[in-house]
Amino acid sequence: MTEMLMQTFEHPAAWTRAEMQNSDVWKYTLNQDEVDELKAAVRQAMAKGRPLREMAADDFPLPLLTPRIDKLREELEYGRGFELWRGLPVGEWSEEELSTAFWGLGLHLGAPIVQNSKGELLGSVINTTSTDPTQNADSRFYHTNHAAPFHVDGADVVGLACVRPSKTGGASLVVSSCSIYNAILRDHPELIPLLYEPLWFDHRGEHNAITGKPYWVTSICGWNNGKLSTMYLRNFIESGQRYEGAPPLTDKHRQLFDVIDALASSDELCLSMDFRPGDIQWLNNHTTLHSRTSFTDWDDPGRRRWLLRLWLNFSERDRFTDSYGFYGIAVEEGKAA
Repeated sequence: MTEMLMQTFEHPAAWTRAEMQNSDVWKYTLNQDEVDELKAAVRQAMAKGRPLREMAADDFPLPLLTPRIDKLREELEYGRGFELWRGLPVGEWSEEELSTAFWGLGLHLGAPIVQNSKGELLGSVINTTSTDPTQNADSRFYHTNHAAPFHVDGADVVGLACVRPSKTGGASLVVSSCSIYNAILRDHPELIPLLYEPLWFDHRGEHNAITGKPYWVTSICGWNNGKLSTMYLRNFIESGQRYEGAPPLTDKHRQLFDVIDALASSDELCLSMDFRPGDIQWLNNHTTLHSRTSFTDWDDPGRRRWLLRLWLNFSERDRFTDSYGFYGIAVEEGKAA
């Protein structure tokens, strides 16, 4: 069996709401010189006329911002695991300029990877359907205005840039999955072994490009470079039960999921933040779970809530890989999530 941790995981990524709520340590506001550098980099990159996929970090020079991005990477990988940037001048850019700016920042932070079977590398989180994903196993929350369950995305880091907020609601919720683990160990130690058992995760209509299977198999908890790593997508686990051969979930599994959900949304651990135009939220998917509340959108499609999304891996070898294949490979090679 994969190594289990049966003692409190002491790490900067194991933070609580009280530690973060009244602190600005996780917030950074771009200064005018940095904004000007971004604008110049956008102009230079677009003048070359290359598609985003063919751009390299050198095509988007950021000598002033690079040390700050390096500090961000260090914080994401070895520190608290999340950060909020403010001040991206979204109101001054066209959609193409916005995309170029966010993509260029991402290239300096990590390697972009594919987000879905369509091959999207720069995604849009926008309300396009009223379908409730809890009632349709093949739908996705990021295309709706429904509240999303706590989950991780399929990369080391997810970056979300707010272009337009919703009319009301849509608060972003972030929680330390390491602190959830510690709380389970404190209150329900008998459930810890279940975190290391293999489970079937549904691709929800997006077959793995490498295996061709509609699901992948891994555990909720595992180890990544000596650090505790959590992959939690309850609705993906539960809809994985639709496939023949899936090991049936037990009452103990459902108790575990209920405990995780309760801890994730608890006053003890859950940090809420609003999204303003020009904000970028950076999250390490190994050490945080994220969610959002439901929201009311504008009637005018041109004003609807719109976020740009990047999935990034820290290793260059994962550049442009199929993220759905990434998890499948990890399992079949016997590695932790």
